Amino acid sequence: MLSPSLEEFQKAQAILQSQIKPTLLRYSEWLSKELLAEVYLKFEFLQPGRSFKIRGAMNTLLSHSEKPSCVIASSGGNHGIAVTVACNGIGVPCCIILPESTSQHKISVLRELGAEVIVHGIDWDDAHSFGTGLSNERNGLYIHPFADRAVIIGQGTIALELVEELPSFDVVIASAGGGGLVSGITLALKALGMKEYVEVVSAETSGADCIAQSVRAKKIVELPTITSIARSLGAKKTTPFIFETVSSLVDRCTVLSDEQAVSALFQFLDEEKSLIEPAASCSIAAALENRDYLKGKKIVIIVCGANIHLKEVLEWKTRMDLT
Repeated sequence: MLSPSLEEFQKAQAILQSQIKPTLLRYSEWLSKELLAEVYLKFEFLQPGRSFKIRGAMNTLLSHSEKPSCVIASSGGNHGIAVTVACNGIGVPCCIILPESTSQHKISVLRELGAEVIVHGIDWDDAHSFGTGLSNERNGLYIHPFADRAVIIGQGTIALELVEELPSFDVVIASAGGGGLVSGITLALKALGMKEYVEVVSAETSGADCIAQSVRAKKIVELPTITSIARSLGAKKTTPFIFETVSSLVDRCTVLSDEQAVSALFQFLDEEKSLIEPAASCSIAAALENRDYLKGKKIVIIVCGANIHLKEVLEWKTRMDLT
């Protein structure tokens, strides 16, 4: 797969501007003091569906010349919610396949949004296999959460939006599950001619770190299972295109513990008065982990999602004995 052109990202941005509004970019006083840097937070969790994934889902759906009869997606939650919101917007029925590990909160949200929900398999790979088969049976459009050019380009529109809001910055930190978000942003920066002087840091939690393990091994590594609580980062392996993109263009891959992600979640809740999920707070944790590397720089952190229930978070805090 060739790297997307600037024109492709701009076309996606034009499509999305008719459907969603730019998200808030806010200077973070507390993180700037903590890191001795200039830190901005991009609030992608304020998107419809409560995560950045609406960008990829909507771009994929609206890029098709003909309206599909139905849409199928497999998801750990956020992608499914985004696909459902996008489908509701144009009046297309959708079916979301979820693995058994999906939280009840996300299952309830999907059903309330009107999606047909099927729980199948132990992990996302099982759900994906079932979903692609079901898509063929129903002659529907299958939207992959990350292994899709239109999805990657849609996620990359975050970078175009960033440049309009903040013309210069040194570092972007973004979470990586299958790698659609971090590769999309990185490729958009490359298309803008900015990658030579803007560094990209990926953030994952241990037990959901297929990107970092693959980069270290210099080949695609498949995790035996997902053990992290950050289930929305739960891809056991990435794709060859994303692997090549991250290996060649992402400057640093950071792996955090679940405890670090949850601790950062509570710091964010205390300072920003917003509850986000571990897949998002791990990017905050990555900034804190890399404080020496980031000192004195202008940093943008993508706060990617907030599909979480307070009850889950409090259970993690108790189990981890976090004060």
